[in-house]
Amino acid sequence: MTRLIDRTIAALLYAFLLAPLVFVLIVSVNGGSVPSFPPRDLSLRWYGEALHSRAFMDGLVTSLWLALAASAIATPIGTMAAFGIARGRFAGKAFLEALFLSPLIVPGIVIGIAALVWLAALDIREAWFRLVLGHALIVLPYSVRTVLASLARFDASLEEAALVFGASRRQVLLHVTLPLLRQSIAAGAIFAFILSFDDVSVSLFLTDAHTSTLPMAIMSYMQYNFDPSIAAISAMIILATMGGALAIERLYGLKRFLGS
Repeated sequence: MTRLIDRTIAALLYAFLLAPLVFVLIVSVNGGSVPSFPPRDLSLRWYGEALHSRAFMDGLVTSLWLALAASAIATPIGTMAAFGIARGRFAGKAFLEALFLSPLIVPGIVIGIAALVWLAALDIREAWFRLVLGHALIVLPYSVRTVLASLARFDASLEEAALVFGASRRQVLLHVTLPLLRQSIAAGAIFAFILSFDDVSVSLFLTDAHTSTLPMAIMSYMQYNFDPSIAAISAMIILATMGGALAIERLYGLKRFLGS
């Protein structure tokens, strides 16, 4: 009986969390000019409208290169930081780990304001540079966390065996350690890409009038328009994010990534 109650509660929670996503996907195929549920007729018309929107496509390009740049910066830095934290022996290691993982618990709006004030003090005005730094900061903990989790389960005897057979420390790192960690490094990079692509709170403070990410373009569009093209572009983001999550599950495992 207890197990049945637990399963029922879990099913209700899943339904509560997934219902808005399903709602968006259904509304996106509505053929009418106004979002309605259930849709009166089915059509992919608004997907075409979204793909031909200059604001959405410019925002998409900005979000793609920004997410690529942020994950490309955060992945090697996060990997090196994880090695230092996992294998280093120095005072303050726990503080350093907490520092690298702190963006996970600090609200995004606080990070955005702090980054804006700091970059303004340095007189950095280029929006693309501010955005790359801000996004690299907020996605860095995900690279650190995935590599740290893998290093905690890493079999050190494999490295010792390579050293015994004459490999140098550099050869062990390049040909033994990193290849065994490649899945966790790739999973952290994918998750960093997804988080950067979907970010709003940090981008809101670091962008300018000539630079807009896709989530911000959607928010701006909704101020003056309300048609199913918003649901269509949102549905494409949902599907792309689900694809990234499936890639992480296949490479690394979401349960391990989330610490389960």
